[in-house]
Amino acid sequence: MKYRKPLIYLAIVAVIAGYYGIKAVTDKNAFMAVSADNVKTPQKNEQGIPYYQSLLRENAASGKKSYAGQPIEIPATAYTRVTGDAKTEKVKDAESGAEILDWKNASGAVEWEVDIPEDGLYNLEVLYQSGSESSVSINYGLKIDGKAPFFETGIIEFVKYWRDKTFPYNKDVLGNEIRSQQEQIPGWKSMVYSDFSVSSKPLEFFMTKGKHTVRFEAQNEPMLWKTIRFIAPAQIPTYAEYLKSTEAKDSGKSWFTKIEAERYIQKSHTSVQTGSRNEAYVSPDPAGRMKYNVIDGERWKKPGEWIEWEFEVPETGMYEIDVKYFQRYQGNTNVYRTIMIDGKVPFSDLLHYTFPYNKRLDIYTLQDAEGKPYQFQLEKGKHVIRMTADASGVNSPYLSLSATIDDIYELEREVRKVTGDYGANSGDSTRTWDLENYIPDIQPRLQSIRDRLDTITKYLTGLNQNTSTATNTIKTGISIVDDMLTDVDKIPNSLRSFPDLESKLGAWFDSYNLQSMTVDFLVVREPGTRAKFKESSAVAQVPYMANNFLRTFYQKYNTREFSEKESLEVWIGRSRDYANLLQEMINQDFTEKYGIKVNVNLMPDPNALLLSNAGGDQPDVALGVVQDTPVEYGMRKAAVDLKQFSDYEEIAKRFHPGGMRSFQYNQGVYALPETQVFHLMFYRKSVLERLGEEVPQTWDDVKKLLPSLQEAGMTFYYPNKDYTPFFYMYGTEFYTKDGLRPGFDTDASYEAFKLWTELFTKYGLPKDVPSFFNHFKQGDMPIGVADFTTYLQLLSSAPEIRGDWAIAPIPGVERDGQVERWAQNVQMSSMIMEKSNKKDDAWTFLKWWTSDEVQRQYGSNIESYFGVEFRWNTANMNALASMPWSPDHLTPILEQNRWVKNIPIVPGGYFLTREMDFAWNRVVVKKVPPKDSLDTSINSLRREMVRKQQNLGITSDENLHIESDTQPYDWGASR
Repeated sequence: MKYRKPLIYLAIVAVIAGYYGIKAVTDKNAFMAVSADNVKTPQKNEQGIPYYQSLLRENAASGKKSYAGQPIEIPATAYTRVTGDAKTEKVKDAESGAEILDWKNASGAVEWEVDIPEDGLYNLEVLYQSGSESSVSINYGLKIDGKAPFFETGIIEFVKYWRDKTFPYNKDVLGNEIRSQQEQIPGWKSMVYSDFSVSSKPLEFFMTKGKHTVRFEAQNEPMLWKTIRFIAPAQIPTYAEYLKSTEAKDSGKSWFTKIEAERYIQKSHTSVQTGSRNEAYVSPDPAGRMKYNVIDGERWKKPGEWIEWEFEVPETGMYEIDVKYFQRYQGNTNVYRTIMIDGKVPFSDLLHYTFPYNKRLDIYTLQDAEGKPYQFQLEKGKHVIRMTADASGVNSPYLSLSATIDDIYELEREVRKVTGDYGANSGDSTRTWDLENYIPDIQPRLQSIRDRLDTITKYLTGLNQNTSTATNTIKTGISIVDDMLTDVDKIPNSLRSFPDLESKLGAWFDSYNLQSMTVDFLVVREPGTRAKFKESSAVAQVPYMANNFLRTFYQKYNTREFSEKESLEVWIGRSRDYANLLQEMINQDFTEKYGIKVNVNLMPDPNALLLSNAGGDQPDVALGVVQDTPVEYGMRKAAVDLKQFSDYEEIAKRFHPGGMRSFQYNQGVYALPETQVFHLMFYRKSVLERLGEEVPQTWDDVKKLLPSLQEAGMTFYYPNKDYTPFFYMYGTEFYTKDGLRPGFDTDASYEAFKLWTELFTKYGLPKDVPSFFNHFKQGDMPIGVADFTTYLQLLSSAPEIRGDWAIAPIPGVERDGQVERWAQNVQMSSMIMEKSNKKDDAWTFLKWWTSDEVQRQYGSNIESYFGVEFRWNTANMNALASMPWSPDHLTPILEQNRWVKNIPIVPGGYFLTREMDFAWNRVVVKKVPPKDSLDTSINSLRREMVRKQQNLGITSDENLHIESDTQPYDWGASR
């Protein structure tokens, strides 16, 4: 009996172990692979332009052959036509003396004529050089014989080459590495046009024999052009063919070399960055500090982003390659890299090569499907290996899902036309419908949507040989469609099903092509060599983390312990990279110019500034401070009034006077702005063209546009709680000139409030939109007002609508012959603390920091670190105008930033936003008359202002001097 219970436990363990053992074997390759040809994809976009993938299939089906002759070369200076406002000049190349084309501006178009010798498929090659350092890549559009050959030629990216300016990295006083600035590698570049979101091979153009017109259209940056060539596509052998062609043999020796991933020689984009990894056996070990010891998978993920490493082999022979990596960013999915050695793909198996999902930094040998390592013939000497993020394998499901989501939106619009419900997405739960009477084909359309989603799921599981976050998400969408198919007449009773379905599918859609992979190092070795590098494991992590914990008892973590007492103390409320870059620029420029030493420290929590001031341990200067903080400190004599400095007025000219209102109080100014978030109107060009509508300039124009949008099942977006523009467009102020009472109890204010709320009541604008960005991409909200964040999202994360969206200033109100577009720009600021004993030095620093050149340089460096999505939206007006905006975007951005008018900060003013929210809710939700609702909020705000004034000792006869005379900014006078 005493052995019975242990035997039972042992049997249970054995059964469980056996189950999972069998499952592991039977699950391997358990998912049937579905061909990409079975995934139903659209052939053309809305404008009738074919997708490259559909042309690729058509070319293969019709037996079109690749051209195999000599390159057809077009000297760039042999152009036949210049259109638009393109500025071109034929100049001599400084290096070769050859004549080249200098396309001086990013506007217009240039055309060339080419005589093609025979029908066939050609690659397109361009020899180019960057003409500017203002952006991280160069974009042009391409047309042949007056039309786009396929959709993907709408934007062709000419990649700049980049590297770390400083390596090894500099370190701060604690021993943490400081991320290097990026520098562009000069010289001529050759690009065979590729798009790794659709194909691992360079894209092919079918050209017929005879003369053709090639037209490039500028989009964002000047460029130098040397040659355009149509060339024969490279023929890449299979691995078996490659082995047959090799002459070198395995030497039988034992040799290897390790290539640290962070020690790359060049890369395609500045956003591709090194990262810091802290785990057992990572190389090199950070030893408790910030050490950039890997290529960061969060920063190397977009199709077409590549990195190159250099290595040297001791003799000609066959070699194998290992990669230590991990990629657990997209649950249970593989990631892909196209691998090139010395400028070419050795064999076709390295096109979109699979790196399986893993959870730690594992060492993985490049190998075939059976696990046999690939061998590479390498000549003695130096070689370069390039890995390019490749999402071509998911292009079919991407296109299919994109079209499916469009069909879902279209069906939703039709249902809403029937029900008349354009608003809350709830539907009428009490009404009985015969929906098929109005939409006879609703059943087969839903079934088609379900079938496509099911095929996409099967394709992805076959591709990854596993279920994943993506497939689980799509399966949830399928279950929603199944519920709809059960009884279509109940769909109008639960309209929420549509946005739920769109949200589920869109969750994967937005990240479908991300190919994140962190790399620690690469190993090139002779076959059979055991390099003996260790891999992390759960067991190895225990002593490693324990050692890290012990370090915390003796390592220093506070930079202030190392600060020199005479140094200026600056706290910054941004991330470490922002702080490190600022410290580096200070050391290289500010200290050298002015002889003032500065210590920059992180301020991760804004409350730290409040506590430090109360404890007498405050900094001299605080950066990255939220907009209302400086005046709040100024009211309490804790911030310096910058007007005490003799040259303040000259320095203030760098900023918009309307923006400076947020830092003015009682005739004092307590901060200078650093960054600003402005609003713009975004619109889909194709939608407005299809509806035959113009871009609205005023809110009256918006009202006229809305019926056309709503008849098509679409609408206009406006952030529901942004009240500021309406009041300022009607010429009202929120406070009286003395700053002691609310000032918007006027007829004009009531009209402004009525317009704001009527947009959501009378005109049916959506009251609650979780993500305008997603709705804008899908097209059901093809026009709307949003902030600078949406602009950056569209630049970096909306490739499917590139070229189809544009921006304009926000709608305004016409007064005195011009459209006034007043709006508030939310700002981050910099201020000097009153307790500082280095006020003059602090002011010198602020003057340097907010200057035109420093703001331009800082913005350029930040964008070079992280990419366009981290563009520095400076509040310095001259620097703002010189940021790398595309020409089409610069004009509306400058126009909108003429009309900046911020709300002043007054005692009790924090109640304003709360009360305006309440006022809006009462009118829109509870149907209270607008005047009654606004009066209620005015009275509540007045009481809070009086209470706060009494708290601060402000009497009713004082005057806080609110600046109200704000004029539109004059760009001509400032530049």
